[in-house]
Amino acid sequence: MGVKIVVVDDDQSTRSLLERTLIMKGFWVYSAKDGEEGLRLTKKEKPSLVISDMLMPKLHGFDLCKKIKKSDEYKNIKVLLMTAVYKNNLGIKREAKNCGAEEVLSKPLNMKLLLKSIYKILDVKEEELTNKSNDSDSEE
Repeated sequence: MGVKIVVVDDDQSTRSLLERTLIMKGFWVYSAKDGEEGLRLTKKEKPSLVISDMLMPKLHGFDLCKKIKKSDEYKNIKVLLMTAVYKNNLGIKREAKNCGAEEVLSKPLNMKLLLKSIYKILDVKEEELTNKSNDSDSEE
């Protein structure tokens, strides 16, 4: 099984863009349209990484991150937060780090920067994922 990522964003076009990009890079992607759904999906799938917008319905990205990081069972799941509202705000970046997020990126997303951040957070190389996804295709 490949590396799992849960994408949480209330904007359908952002979710779709992230899903397509990450699947093409060899990740297994699950998506949610609000914070509560994102938390349920995270508990069910136990991904390596959760990518969440900050300003979310039902459960803010900070709160989602805190719930993941405060749980003994899920605390090792990495969290990358993204925002279009709080751009370049050092207080927000500090708060994101305080809740346990590994990274905060501004929207609109730069896909190269996003992928670079994901590989760094997960400590994997793109080639490793591409090879793994190709290996799993050949096993079927």
